[in-house]
Amino acid sequence: MKFFVDTSIFVDCLRKEVIPSSRSFLERIGNEYSGYTSSITAAELSVGAHLSRSQDALEKTLELLNIVEVIALDSRIAIDAGKIYADLIRSGKRIELNDCLIAATALSLGINRIVTRNKKYFIRIEDIEAVTPEETGVDLD
Repeated sequence: MKFFVDTSIFVDCLRKEVIPSSRSFLERIGNEYSGYTSSITAAELSVGAHLSRSQDALEKTLELLNIVEVIALDSRIAIDAGKIYADLIRSGKRIELNDCLIAATALSLGINRIVTRNKKYFIRIEDIEAVTPEETGVDLD
């Protein structure tokens, strides 16, 4: 089974108060499933690591990113994200461009389920199903 992981799930694991279900989910991906994320997510996490006062924030971020395959943005993904973004603007359902880039990256791999805590944004995108770690069907115990 393939999973596309949004920034919010990694952030759950980098907080002082780690969200256990997100941590369990990433651990399962590393051992039992194929996990992917976007280079946009890597950039977003890098911002947080560089702003952090924690000395090992960047190291922890890189450790988490090594659990999944980071998919680089290319021109086809960028064009597809632009269409998603334009469609959302036209329909009055605008979200952040980064979320459109993340969704387009998932779709480029044939994955339409994004594991996220920000469902309210991704559900606006046609062909995307947004689920939390608890909703993936993965045993998190």
